[in-house]
Amino acid sequence: MCFIEPLMTRPPASAILSAVMAFGLWGVLPVYWKWIGHVGADIAVAQRVVWTIALTLPLLLLRGELATWVRDLRRGDVLRTHALAAVLLGVNWGTFVWSALHGHLVECSLGYFLNPLLNVLIGYVLLGEKLTRWQKVSIALATCGVLLQMLAVGRPPWIALVLALTFGFYGLVRRKSVQGPLSGLATESLVALPLAGGFLIWQGLQGGPVFGDGSPKDLALVLGLGVVTTVPLLGFAHAARKLPFSLLGLLQFLAPTGQFLLGVLAYGEALSPMSLVAFAFIWSAIGIFCADLMRKRPPDQR
Repeated sequence: MCFIEPLMTRPPASAILSAVMAFGLWGVLPVYWKWIGHVGADIAVAQRVVWTIALTLPLLLLRGELATWVRDLRRGDVLRTHALAAVLLGVNWGTFVWSALHGHLVECSLGYFLNPLLNVLIGYVLLGEKLTRWQKVSIALATCGVLLQMLAVGRPPWIALVLALTFGFYGLVRRKSVQGPLSGLATESLVALPLAGGFLIWQGLQGGPVFGDGSPKDLALVLGLGVVTTVPLLGFAHAARKLPFSLLGLLQFLAPTGQFLLGVLAYGEALSPMSLVAFAFIWSAIGIFCADLMRKRPPDQR
């Protein structure tokens, strides 16, 4: 998540709609992974890299940013930053896709519920940012929720922790880059392309389902991976430039809410009483976190 200062003017409706679109799409994206799940999480993630770079390069050209992007690729600091970002993003994508395909959407949602709180903690520990009293309370409640979830499932909630940590540190790494969301995603995809492309070639030689069963439906789903990756990112990028941090933080919870509801209501994932109590702690932490954000917003934005 980006750390941006609150704007002093009323946010435009287009920015709010962009944020709702982005977080809403991320909330229902597990349905897409279920549709394409028979190709395997590893192939799906590799194809996502290939088709993301195939889509972002024409977009950079249309936006007049391609020449600048190519020039940035000659900078060692840019390549090092985005190589690390690509690793974090790849682990995040792989974990999320695997989890969605193996019935762990509820735990995925826990990770993304925790992410904004983790961002605040990262800012405090690594960036010297100050915590308000209520932010400390929300982090303490979230920690209790994680411990309770550990008791509920009999193991650390590793999926949630991996997703929260990789996405949180991905945001931290991206703060150090001169590139914007689209050009940065293109660089990360380009860095990962040799590995992803080599894996797909190897899978193809082994007879793996690189394009699913080869049907028009599977071909469309594979080709669409670039779209479902890039479109919500562009919506988020537009919203992040126009919306105050507090409002963006509130809207972010649409994504894990959608994942949680899909897991429980659509795919019948189990939710034990102890897990429900753990989520109650997380949701209480989020409620306090959001109330604290709203309290700091200018009156004309409430």
